[in-house]
Amino acid sequence: MSEQSAAIDPERLDALSRRLGIPARTLLVAAARLAEAGAEQAADPAFIACVLADAREGSGAAGKTAENLLLTPVADFSTNEVERLFASLWPETARRQET
Repeated sequence: MSEQSAAIDPERLDALSRRLGIPARTLLVAAARLAEAGAEQAADPAFIACVLADAREGSGAAGKTAENLLLTPVADFSTNEVERLFASLWPETARRQET
């Protein structure tokens, strides 16, 4: 499903983690929640804000997603989806940092 084998760039993940104030592993869980939600819901700024707030607070929803992730092998296309979601968050966090 992917054009090439994908990997999450640890430096970009670390930078986004610092920008958002969310540990990298927790941020991966948040990205998984967005990926599970489907394209329309994952594009909703209110839903994204809710997922990120849950990640900051360590909510039960994030924990449930982490449990589900542990039970499911993550394929290349999933990694691509996570990278795409991080890329969509990157400009928003850059704007917040500039103000």
